[in-house]
Amino acid sequence: MTVGRTSGLTTPQGHFLHAVLLGDRSLARRLQLRAEQDATACAAVLEGAFVVVIGRLRQTRFGPAEIRLFSQRVMGHVRADSGVTVDDVSRIIYRELGNVVSGDDVVPAHSVVAQQAVVAAATTELRLTPGEIDRVISEAESLARQWAFALESYRPSLLMRWRLELAEGRWYGSAGRERWAAERMGAFVTWLGALRS
Repeated sequence: MTVGRTSGLTTPQGHFLHAVLLGDRSLARRLQLRAEQDATACAAVLEGAFVVVIGRLRQTRFGPAEIRLFSQRVMGHVRADSGVTVDDVSRIIYRELGNVVSGDDVVPAHSVVAQQAVVAAATTELRLTPGEIDRVISEAESLARQWAFALESYRPSLLMRWRLELAEGRWYGSAGRERWAAERMGAFVTWLGALRS
């Protein structure tokens, strides 16, 4: 079994976010309880993922017009009853980019929902593969540790790792099976190299 991507994650919060971004609701529900036992760690990993994807989006052309259009697309990932607006999404993006935003600040509960929606939309926008999603979340976990959050270590069971791999395979769909197989082989070779060193 090749688990090079999922083994890069070290926290229950990271594995939960990985399942959410892959769109596997069943797997996300199984990981959610453990991940949300520490709400602060959950928020820290999400904040880290938000910082990482905004950094990647910044490398593309990401001016005011693009931010507004992106914020509108982000709304497709927000539940209608959450109360989050396009302006809320734009404000948190501008704040992360270091720009002063005029007007009222974003309600903390709205900020969390907006960050999660931005991360989900950026996954699509940047066309991230499951392996790249894994690297984004690994960077997020590392950032959360740098910010002095105590993150619990988590190593999924063999069955859970297999379920994560199946979620990645479903994410690719039938048209991308060869690409998925090539990425799995690359992860396997990386994993073997790590074992030898």
